[in-house]
Amino acid sequence: MKAKWFFPIMLLTAVLLSACQKDQSGTEVIPVKGKLKQVLLYQRIDSETPIGIVEEYEYNENGTIAKTSSPLYDNGIIAGTISYNLYEYNSFGQLARIRNYNANQNSPSGFINLSNTLFTYFADGKTATKTIEDQSGTAYEFYLYEYKDTQLAKISKYDNGKLESYTVNEYDGSGRLSKEIFYISDGQCISYTINTYSGNLLIRSDLYSFQTNSMYRTINRKYDHNGNLLILESKELFAYSDMMSFVYRYKYYD
Repeated sequence: MKAKWFFPIMLLTAVLLSACQKDQSGTEVIPVKGKLKQVLLYQRIDSETPIGIVEEYEYNENGTIAKTSSPLYDNGIIAGTISYNLYEYNSFGQLARIRNYNANQNSPSGFINLSNTLFTYFADGKTATKTIEDQSGTAYEFYLYEYKDTQLAKISKYDNGKLESYTVNEYDGSGRLSKEIFYISDGQCISYTINTYSGNLLIRSDLYSFQTNSMYRTINRKYDHNGNLLILESKELFAYSDMMSFVYRYKYYD
């Protein structure tokens, strides 16, 4: 992987996570029916050769994700591993912890556990909280999930114990997440997302600045006939941020 793409790939991963659908338990999900194998990064929708591998997926005997890794990709060759995550589940089969390890040449194993993400659940199985802690076990990010009836209504993010921001969800008559409104801690609306569906498949998300009411990013998704996500194209609509546009292509195990 060329050096100029290393930092953008890390940023794009964060962008993708913010663009993922959320099921009604509050868990962020990529909509798949098959087993996801790789997420490949392309510069443009018409590019034939990937410029990076965002993530690779491994599964346990129960068919749930056991490990994801981000390879170091150099001119079509995997030259190492940048980071990996290990997934742990509770006795109910719910995701309980994700351990994040990053490459570190000073560590005997070559990797260091930089952070852990922990989940708790309500009695009905919906996600209650998500906590991100550093390697010493100190929590620095905390997410609180609130519901209205069966639907995820609000996600509040706390940074070092203080409310930083929150997202309010709105649903259409079919129960699909139609609008996500992002606020900072003082209640000021910063941006919002409008989602468009084909049946129950999320095919487009348009992100708007609340202050100018102008669209600054659009995310398009394409699926196969089984409903597996094949392509995600994120397009920045301002010239100064065009380098942040990207395409993800998804590969599945046979």
